[in-house]
Amino acid sequence: MKTPHKRFAIACMAIMLFSTVIFSAEIKGIIKDHRNHPLPSVTVTLKNTSNVTLSDIEGKFLIPIPGDINPKNIILTFERTGFYTEEKRAILTDNVQVFRIYFIPGDYIREKVSVTALDREVETISLPMAETSVSLGEMQEKVPENIVEALSDTAGVHFVGKGGFSVTPSIRGLARQRVLVMVDGERITNDRRVGSSASFVPPEMAQRVEVVRSSASVLYGSDAIGGVVNILTRPTDHDQPTPQLNAVNLNLNSVNKRINAGITYGFNPGKWNIYSGFQYTKADDYSTPDKTINHSGYTYYSGILDVSYMNEKRDFYLGYVGGYGNDIGKPDRANDPTKYSFVPSESDHFIRLGFNERSLVKQGVWNFSLYVNPSTYYVQNENTKKKTTDYADTTGMNMGLKTSLKKSLGESFSYQLGAEWFSRQNLDMVNRSKSGDNIVTTYPLSNGQRNDYAGFFALNWNVVPTVDVNAGVRYTFFSIAGDVEGVKMKKNKNSASYFLGVIKKFGSSVSLFCNVGRSFRIPTLSEAYYTGITSRKYVVANPNLKPESSIDIDTGLKFYTRNCFIGLYFFSTQVDNLIELYKGANDIYYYDNIMKGRIQGGELEVQYSPVKNVNLFGHYFYYKGKSNANDAPLNDVPAPRIFLGGKVIFGRLWFEGDYLHSFKKSDPGPAEVANTAYDLVNLKGGYYLSSSLFVYLKVANLFNKTYFANTDPDIPEAKGIDFSAGIHFYF
Repeated sequence: MKTPHKRFAIACMAIMLFSTVIFSAEIKGIIKDHRNHPLPSVTVTLKNTSNVTLSDIEGKFLIPIPGDINPKNIILTFERTGFYTEEKRAILTDNVQVFRIYFIPGDYIREKVSVTALDREVETISLPMAETSVSLGEMQEKVPENIVEALSDTAGVHFVGKGGFSVTPSIRGLARQRVLVMVDGERITNDRRVGSSASFVPPEMAQRVEVVRSSASVLYGSDAIGGVVNILTRPTDHDQPTPQLNAVNLNLNSVNKRINAGITYGFNPGKWNIYSGFQYTKADDYSTPDKTINHSGYTYYSGILDVSYMNEKRDFYLGYVGGYGNDIGKPDRANDPTKYSFVPSESDHFIRLGFNERSLVKQGVWNFSLYVNPSTYYVQNENTKKKTTDYADTTGMNMGLKTSLKKSLGESFSYQLGAEWFSRQNLDMVNRSKSGDNIVTTYPLSNGQRNDYAGFFALNWNVVPTVDVNAGVRYTFFSIAGDVEGVKMKKNKNSASYFLGVIKKFGSSVSLFCNVGRSFRIPTLSEAYYTGITSRKYVVANPNLKPESSIDIDTGLKFYTRNCFIGLYFFSTQVDNLIELYKGANDIYYYDNIMKGRIQGGELEVQYSPVKNVNLFGHYFYYKGKSNANDAPLNDVPAPRIFLGGKVIFGRLWFEGDYLHSFKKSDPGPAEVANTAYDLVNLKGGYYLSSSLFVYLKVANLFNKTYFANTDPDIPEAKGIDFSAGIHFYF
């Protein structure tokens, strides 16, 4: 008679034997993309079975194969969220197999959006605001010269300024210092009249660009009245290391004989992640359909180095991103070769330190970040006929510190609270005028200082499964000070900002949101205190300027299915004491407050994939901006625009075409001129010659149209037909 122990042993042997019969083999593999980079988090399924596994951070996976499967008929399916499923035939061997996958976007790529300030990845229909994320791949396919150009077909985004290399973004008709431009969550600040440009971060070094088209001061900090452009050079998901974006690129443009070349390289030794890159760009004067625009060329050098460490409990990073440019043209409408402006040199250097601790608080993360940002900006105005030269030299140091605690209380409630300090120190603005051998030096602003001290609290509450609430409040103490031609001047102010957004979901495909927010902006040091030379001619400060405050009401409807996304938005922004720029006699600019300015409008954006390899997209926006006091139009409000495009993918080959119509602008602001309507057609395409080699071609302004890109009175004609070609080698 068998004992219970013997029966148990026989049963175990039977189970082991049965397992050996059923799972007689296994396939080990590595999944890589078309650029030869490992693909993590890919779901691998043995077709017609329930055997499923997931690739790890190195793209590796192992999947068992039942013994009754025909070894000549083993098919694996590979799935990633937001893309069509791909299938590959596998062979039973003892070797590790490499599967290179070219995923075609299927589910709309905006299904998941990482919102840096919220520190979480959410579905786009779960956000109480209008937003856009432009990925690295999308930017490369656009072939842009700078970050602002990479956003040129984004709903609600335009640009202000005279054009050329250093342009600045406008969001929903609010621009200059009302759009907060950031690098990895840290603000870029300068005292140029048109605002920050972020030109020192080339698109080749950005992982993603995040655009928030809504009042966002609580989440991102003061000055975000119009919205936020956040350039991310490193991943925001602390559970994933820096991707190995190892590449060499060479890009050429015909219209300005531009050459751009660079390299990016990253590697992951253990829990360490290192990412580096360098880009060099040089361009000559560009051509319009009728002429060459004098003094529009530039030279720029940019670099990045990020070192980070991540484990289960904590991570930190130390990084640098910056650039130096010289002989940057500031073209104007007069196009006079004897009277012109340019930037002999400018520089921006960001040094950043960050730390995240996940073990101190249960279901919470404490983070700390610190950065310093020395910057220089030199402008030179030449008049060769009169033999005069004017110089305006600006140097300053920006710095910031932020600490916050983010904690979840169950699955339906989370909050963050923290404190932030931003400072602009040692701002010196020096003017020199040279006539013959005579040089006159003045110091219109010395030792300029700005300090923002803020505390904030924000929460996310899933009230019921179909209703989410996002809310927050920030209180900030502001001060600016400086020596204005020997006279010490100072302004102090404190104010609250708030945000409340509610989302109502109707099933998994439709959501309706409404938000209201209040933002605040103190005049910049140059608006309040700098009277002197600019690249346009001369600007007069106004020390009596009052701070701006805004009330923003935004509502929208989002519809999402597997192959379609539609967003419809309406907003109204009222800015009390709006700081407006005026153009006076002899091209002298000055500032003054408008009691109340209001901008209202709507946006429609659509993306639709009728079949697997076809993607159609487009947007339309219409804005109106006026002073409440006298109905006078406001500056920076762009003309209505319609944008339509389509992309077709044939495996490794793709083609894209788009059409833009900008309506006429017949109601310019006080520092603008009317503008006529214009139409643009662009074509582009690319081909992956191998898993390591990608080539592309772009034709911009296909029909060589003559037009002015905005209503700036000094802007020259835009570029004529432009052929761009490039090659990217991934290793």
